[in-house]
Amino acid sequence: MSDSQANRDRPLAILSAPGSRGDVNPMVAIARELDRRGFECHVSVAEPYAGLVEAFGLHAHVLIDSESFHQVVSQSRFWRPWTGARRVLTEVAERFFHPHLKIIDQLYRPGRSVLVAHPLDFASRVFRETTPGCRLSSVHLAPAMLRHVETPPRLLPEHGLGRAMLPKGWSRWNRLTYFLADHVFLDRAIGAPLNAERRRRAGLRPQRRIMERWWCSPDQVLGLYPSWYAPEIYEKYSSGDGLAAPLECLGFPLDDGIVDRGSSDADVSEDRVAGKHDGGGSSLQGEELPAGRPLLVTTGSAHHGDESFVSRVAEICELRSVPVVWCCPSNPGGIVYRNVRCVGYVPLGEWLPRCRGIIHHGGIGTTSRAIDAKVPQIVRPMAFDQFDNAERVERFGLGVWLRRDRDLTPAIAKLISMSESPLNVPDDVPRGSSVSAAQRAAKRIASLLDHEPFAAD
Repeated sequence: MSDSQANRDRPLAILSAPGSRGDVNPMVAIARELDRRGFECHVSVAEPYAGLVEAFGLHAHVLIDSESFHQVVSQSRFWRPWTGARRVLTEVAERFFHPHLKIIDQLYRPGRSVLVAHPLDFASRVFRETTPGCRLSSVHLAPAMLRHVETPPRLLPEHGLGRAMLPKGWSRWNRLTYFLADHVFLDRAIGAPLNAERRRRAGLRPQRRIMERWWCSPDQVLGLYPSWYAPEIYEKYSSGDGLAAPLECLGFPLDDGIVDRGSSDADVSEDRVAGKHDGGGSSLQGEELPAGRPLLVTTGSAHHGDESFVSRVAEICELRSVPVVWCCPSNPGGIVYRNVRCVGYVPLGEWLPRCRGIIHHGGIGTTSRAIDAKVPQIVRPMAFDQFDNAERVERFGLGVWLRRDRDLTPAIAKLISMSESPLNVPDDVPRGSSVSAAQRAAKRIASLLDHEPFAAD
C-alpha cells in the first residue's frame, strides 16, 4: 500500500480553535491524543498559533491572519463585557465561518471523518446538518455558554445594568432575557451567513435561536471541566433533550502547550511554538522557575496587560514583602518596579505550585491551573466567560472575585491568608488515575467512528 493510500485510509479529525492560547491549548491537546490513536489531525487557528500546532506534528490551517487577529484583540472594546461578546461573534466567529467550512469541504472523507468544534465554530455544525453521515463532537471549554434559567452563568458584572441581567432564581425573567437576546442580538450577529449556507447546501429553512440548543451537536457534547465545577449545568444537560447529545464532563485539560524538548520537535524554535503574539522576547527555556513564593499576575495570552494595575499590586505586595511576577505574553517587557519580575508565556503547571497565588482575568485555562495547583486566586474579569469563572471560584472557596479595583488591598490580604495552607479542592478524576481530560476526550471522539486506536490507551 502506498503512503498516500495509507493516509487516505486513516481516520481524519478536523478541529477548530478560533481564539487565543487559552482556546488553542486544549484543542491541540485533544488533537495530539487523537494523533496517538492513528488519526490524521487538522486544526484551524489564527496565524499566531499555527506554529504551536505544527510543533506537535499536526496540520495547521490559518484562517485569521496575524494582522487581523491583533487588530481585534488590541481594541479596548473587545475586552469590555457588553461589546466584547458582539465583537467575538462578528469579528472572530463570522470571519472563521466560511474559511473553516471551506477547509472541511476540502478535507472531509465520508465515513472516515469526525469534526471537533470549538464553541465559536458554527461551520462544523452547518456541515454536520447538511452532510448525511457526518459525525460532530461539540467541545465546551467552560460552562458559561450553556444556559440555565434558574442558575444562569454570569456573563456580566454584578453592578449597574449587569445586576438585572439573568439574576439567580428569576426563571421567567431569565427565559425572556434569553429569548430577547436570541432575536435581537445573537441571531442577527451570526444567523445570516449560517442560514445562507444551510439553504444553499440542503434547502433548509432558517434556523432561529441558534444559541439555544441547535449549536450543540446531536452526536456528542463534551465539557472540558469537572461536573463539580458546574453542578447545575451538568444536572440539566447530562441527560440530553433530544436536540443535543448529553453533556459529558471530562475534567480540566490542564495543558500548557509546551513541546517536550526531548521529543522530535525539539528543534522547533520557541517563537514558533509560542507564536509571536504570545512570545515577545521571552524564551520558556530561559525563564527560571520562581523563588520566594511570589504572587503571579496575568491578564491572559492575548491581552496587552494593565501596567497601572500591576504597579498597584506591586505597591501593596511590597509592604508585605511579597515578590510579584507579571506574566504578560503579548507585552513581556512590562514595567520596571522594585519587586516585580516580568516574563512572557510560562507553563503555569510548573510555575503555580511555587507561587503564593495568582491574580488573573478569569480565563478557564488559568482558573483551572490555579485550582489544580491548589493555590488561591483573585479573579479580575473583563468580558466573556470570565465573570462566570470568577463567581464559581468564589462560590467554591477557591479565591476572590475582585468586583472593583478599590477592593484590591483587602483582596490581596485574603489571598495571602488563604495561601498559608493548600486549598481543599474536589477531586477532578478518581484517585490514582493517570488519564488526562484530553485523553478521555480523544477516546470519546474516536468512538464516534467506532475506531479502534492504532496506539494503546
